[in-house]
Amino acid sequence: MSKILMAPLPVHGHTSDPLWQKLWTAYEPLITSLRCIPLLTNVEISGGMFGITAELNDGSHLWISSVADLPVDPAEAQGFQVKRMHFDNPTVDELIYDSTEDGTQSEHRNNIVPLVKAVAAFVADRHLAPKIVDVYSVYIQAATVKHEPLNRKLCGPADARQTTLACYEGFIDRQLRGKGWRCIHKQGGTEWPVSVWVLAGEVVTVSIVRDGQAICR
Repeated sequence: MSKILMAPLPVHGHTSDPLWQKLWTAYEPLITSLRCIPLLTNVEISGGMFGITAELNDGSHLWISSVADLPVDPAEAQGFQVKRMHFDNPTVDELIYDSTEDGTQSEHRNNIVPLVKAVAAFVADRHLAPKIVDVYSVYIQAATVKHEPLNRKLCGPADARQTTLACYEGFIDRQLRGKGWRCIHKQGGTEWPVSVWVLAGEVVTVSIVRDGQAICR
């Protein structure tokens, strides 16, 4: 079974804003569908206007609105418009979907399924989908002689497996093997290495794990 590559969640200061969260929740079915294309999708609140943006790999983006901005309640939308826009190059601006009253897809009105299909077809035809890659981190899980946990991330996330492998091996050489720790278990080779180390009643497990996905820029 092929793995679904979903665009990561947006990271910015507005994600803690109650209005942003309300809009994100209200339009979550549409947002999740766009993230599965996969497009990095966000709710934009600017000057009292609400809309959904989806980033494309050439620096342009999709702006999803209704006859004006999106209402807080999706049921009150009067259809959807999807426009491709570019902040620095207005020559790429174009309307790619319109289910408002006078639009070419007006029969669909608030149905998001044909909207998502139209966006997916447009993105595939123009080769505009960003590349989504797995990212990896190195973690340690430790137990002290008092049986207290000491768990933390050593490095990552990084999209280069060699970067995390170098971190993994460097920590073992400098902080474990070089200080007298003894390896009692090792598996995974260089693909998914996991090793367990002991010293004076303490135990440390070091591993490389898949730590989500990110857009390759």
